[in-house]
Amino acid sequence: MWKKLVTAGSVATLMAWTAGVQAADVEAGKAKVEEICADCHDPADWEGEDAATLQSMIKDVVSGTVKHKKKLDLTDAEIANIAAYWASGG
Repeated sequence: MWKKLVTAGSVATLMAWTAGVQAADVEAGKAKVEEICADCHDPADWEGEDAATLQSMIKDVVSGTVKHKKKLDLTDAEIANIAAYWASGG
């Protein structure tokens, strides 16, 4: 009985965690980069950076914590998509 409860609890926890995780869309990231970023940034600017680092940096720019040439208004999904695109080598 205990084993079934632990397994059920583990499955429920895993399902709740994965429901909150959204897969990034590299193609959507490319489109957004071409729309708002490509005038000033080149994919080589981010060479060697992973998606998590890029996502954190972009969030800081959007929040105003990091100075940027222009104000960015991006959703979390757009940020994840841009980070995935740049991390893929753009």
